Amino acid sequence: MRKKNRQIATRRRTGVMQRRDVGENDSIRPGLTAEIALSKLMMIYETENYREKTMQGYRYHWEEFFRVTGKIFADEVEEEDFRRYISVLLKVRELSPVTVNIRLTSVRAMYKRLKNENIISYNPAERIRKLKTDEQRIFTLSDNQVRRLFAVINMDIYAGFRDYVSMLVMLKCGLRVNEIDSMEVEDIDFENGMLILPGAKNKNRKTRMVPMTEKVQKNLAQLVTETRDYFGADVTHVFTNQFGEPLRYDRIRKRMDSYARKAGLKDEVRASPHSLRHTFAVNYLKNGGDIRSLQMILGHADLATTQRYLDYTDDIVVTKYNEVNKKDNLDV
Repeated sequence: MRKKNRQIATRRRTGVMQRRDVGENDSIRPGLTAEIALSKLMMIYETENYREKTMQGYRYHWEEFFRVTGKIFADEVEEEDFRRYISVLLKVRELSPVTVNIRLTSVRAMYKRLKNENIISYNPAERIRKLKTDEQRIFTLSDNQVRRLFAVINMDIYAGFRDYVSMLVMLKCGLRVNEIDSMEVEDIDFENGMLILPGAKNKNRKTRMVPMTEKVQKNLAQLVTETRDYFGADVTHVFTNQFGEPLRYDRIRKRMDSYARKAGLKDEVRASPHSLRHTFAVNYLKNGGDIRSLQMILGHADLATTQRYLDYTDDIVVTKYNEVNKKDNLDV
């Protein structure tokens, strides 16, 4: 009997060793879900004072990545999932390589952070590289196109005058459209003719000072006077809607698109807020401005970004070429 019991006990021990460990929660896989990983990252970004807009972009791209790959756990993602993600964005959704790179950069940065914080042990995006892209074309407007665009604005109505002033500031000061949207009266130094853009409103978080022409200064002062006369002295934003409220996102771009149609420019040029900023930059260099001061006015962190405009001063190249050619006496 004792021998038989010993045999049963031996078989039982052997059987347990060969079986997998099964518990009542065995159907729940231990791991880091994409949702939990995202919440950890958002907490890190919040404590480091990331802007809400930046965090929204990270959140959107992260969730999109997991929808496309079909993965549930962040620590199960492999390098091949990134390759598949890129392929879907390019071939199925037909996004441009530039757009894909923006989304890819977000997810790569988030995985790198998870690894650096020891939340995951392996970064599947470590060897993933950005897509090769062609140099982006800079869209500018000729002097004639600028005049035609501004000529169709009805400045007899408040909204028209507001649009005119906003477009004038972008054309003559090189501001971004979001800087126009967020501009407050206190950001304008009328005494010294400067726009003072605080770091909280700038892309690179650095305070920027931008000179104004007399015409820009005069029209801004007139707009502020009219706005406060219509909506009260407590209105803080320079550019508002017909109720004295800050402009909605994309409002100016849509208004400019309408003006471009009226001016017959739709088939000629891309007339957008950024086109006005580009036009300012190219004209600044054409008229004798230097690349370093242009960088400071535009608020570029990297000088290489500003140097792109040097390639778009074609008429300067042509003028210099013609001057040199007149002195060339070599005839063959």
